[in-house]
Amino acid sequence: MRPQTAKQSVPSVQPDEVRQSLDNILNSKYFVNAPKKKAFLRLICTFYLEGRAHELNEYILGYDVFDRDKTYEPSADPVVRVTAHEIRKKLEAYYQHDGIDDPFRLEIPPGSYEPIFTPHTSEKAALEPLAPPVVIPTETAPTAAAAERRLPIARLVLSLAVLALAVAVVVLSLTNRDLRRKASGADHPKNRAIYGALWAPFMESDSPPLVVLSNPPALRLSNASDPEILTKESIPLAPGAVAKLKERLVTNPEVLIRESASAPGSTNVPEGKAVIRQKQTPSLIISTDVFTGVGEAIGLHYLGDLFRSADKSIILKQSRTLSAEDLKNHNVIVLGGIWVNEWSGKLTATEDFAFTDYGTIKNRNIQPGEESEFIPQFDRRTGSLVADYALITVKPNISDANSVMTLAGIYSQGTEAAAEFVTDQNYLNQLNQRLDQLRKQSKSARYFQALLMVGVEKGIPTTITILSLHALHGAER
Repeated sequence: MRPQTAKQSVPSVQPDEVRQSLDNILNSKYFVNAPKKKAFLRLICTFYLEGRAHELNEYILGYDVFDRDKTYEPSADPVVRVTAHEIRKKLEAYYQHDGIDDPFRLEIPPGSYEPIFTPHTSEKAALEPLAPPVVIPTETAPTAAAAERRLPIARLVLSLAVLALAVAVVVLSLTNRDLRRKASGADHPKNRAIYGALWAPFMESDSPPLVVLSNPPALRLSNASDPEILTKESIPLAPGAVAKLKERLVTNPEVLIRESASAPGSTNVPEGKAVIRQKQTPSLIISTDVFTGVGEAIGLHYLGDLFRSADKSIILKQSRTLSAEDLKNHNVIVLGGIWVNEWSGKLTATEDFAFTDYGTIKNRNIQPGEESEFIPQFDRRTGSLVADYALITVKPNISDANSVMTLAGIYSQGTEAAAEFVTDQNYLNQLNQRLDQLRKQSKSARYFQALLMVGVEKGIPTTITILSLHALHGAER
């Protein structure tokens, strides 16, 4: 229930002026493709026009804009505060460019969600010369000759007054803009504090980070359209393997293999199934530049959202097109471990946790209460993955001037979980708190590794737990 109070907010501008100002903002390039931010602004302006802006709080915005339910707890879910912070920045950019001549300005003071509309005189209008005064002669006025002698002096004084006024208006406008910027924290180092120590090197850099997406070699089934050069190098499947493959495909997924090349529709196909028609016995073809893991792709989505929220861009390259020069000039984020991303193993540094050739993670610096090795767990009946392990590793890049973050699971689900852990605000707060504690114990702990245990259900990461956090002292160079 929304709280009711006796206090009422009275709009200081006309309703039509408020609506016009809001339309200008929402249709600008800064908000036109941001539906949640638009809904946020519409809601607070509606409350303003209804004289209820003082009632606005995180619960109301969380329920009405972000569809949170009764379990919503603002202290644990900062979505409203983060969005308000982003809106303040976008409003500032809007009024510096597209909205520089708007007659009214919308502000949301830090620590409040109540909008304020203030009249604004554009710098262009302020600099327009004032019209000279009209002198109306009267019976007691000086003679025409005397007035003519005084006119140049009066004009000079008036011109100087207009110039001084224009300069004052410009100075006040710039000062006011600077004060608003400082009040909103837009140019303060703590502006990106919500991302914490983990992301500081990436957020503070002027150049965008380079995200490396894995594209491991993968075997795929041949099909009728493959060129001869590929089919010659394919791996034929033995008759028994073909029969087993057909059995699995018919009873489980969404694909059927037909060796018949008859026209489509001549065979009854179960609804929702696709047909791969083979002219010959199916074979396997190795592909080196087409695939990436599902977890890596979802992890890329998480990273994209994070950097968009900070108004920063990223550079994306697939692992096989990457060069050492690319890595040298950027902070780098690598998605996927050594089995799917060859650059993951080339960015070397002394690490406490390491992937092994046996599909496990080895602990080379065992701390009290820790295991020596971490092995994925599977359902014995179905063979499905039920628990994975993942590493978040931050170490020096090959140039030493930048940092590299590796987000890698033993399996793709672990990689997805690692990306979620460093981008979800709740997980991120937890990790940053642990990093603060670690750095208090060891001030040189700039680089580190975090070991995660990931619960998996039907191929989807469900629970993520941080098991260990180690400072990489040997990585300092």
